[in-house]
Amino acid sequence: MLAVSVLALALGACAQAPNEPAAAGHAPVTSNRATLALDVATLSAYGWHLSEAVDGQGKPVAALRAGLGQQPLRLSFSGTSLNVSGGCNAQFGGYTLEAGALTVQGLAGTMKACSPERMRLDTEIAARLKGRLAAEVQGGAEAPRLRLATAGGDVLVFTGMPTPETRYGGPGKIVFLEIAPERAACSHPLIPDHRCLRVRERRYDASGVIQQPAADWQLLYQPIEGYAHRDGEHAIVRVKQYTDPHPPADGSSRVYILDLVVQRGR
Repeated sequence: MLAVSVLALALGACAQAPNEPAAAGHAPVTSNRATLALDVATLSAYGWHLSEAVDGQGKPVAALRAGLGQQPLRLSFSGTSLNVSGGCNAQFGGYTLEAGALTVQGLAGTMKACSPERMRLDTEIAARLKGRLAAEVQGGAEAPRLRLATAGGDVLVFTGMPTPETRYGGPGKIVFLEIAPERAACSHPLIPDHRCLRVRERRYDASGVIQQPAADWQLLYQPIEGYAHRDGEHAIVRVKQYTDPHPPADGSSRVYILDLVVQRGR
């Protein structure tokens, strides 16, 4: 537990409890440009999901078929860093931009084992995301598409999905939440017999040792995006907390998005 706690602490600081007022967020990032530019700001504002892969004759690339659909290959950009996910291993490297081109400076990756299909997917996408790629961003801010043409003649099209930072207008605040094994009954205007997660904030000291809870269990009426609770399991998660500038009339302005499962078990 100590080793996991140190890792969690190193990757994020503690923040406010779920029921404390959230800090006001910045206005969401928007763009009035009819077509977005191929630049760092545009690439970093979206997560890019593979939606099409064809060869020079316009035929689907069979080797990348598993990277489409419900579990697509995804590109994410941060500054001059590129990350590839959705296969077996996370892959990462640097990139540069010039007029009409994106140059990948070499990908490294983690080394876990998965199904042969997902591991082959890692190899196939890495072989194509290499060196200089002809690149353009098509469409506007609402539905951009990143088109990459490889040296071998394949064309990869990625659909842009706004990142949480783009959706909510700024970086999220890191919070560690402990989640009780069992949900509790709570009222919901649209869902009869609704049951909410019970959570409380947890903090770590400078050595990465978890501290005693500072607050009682509280009901969390909104979901934690990306987290699927299994009844009977206790968990500690690291989340990013955002403020939605346009919350639903019957909902909270606070948004929680899963960043890391620190601990989980019965």
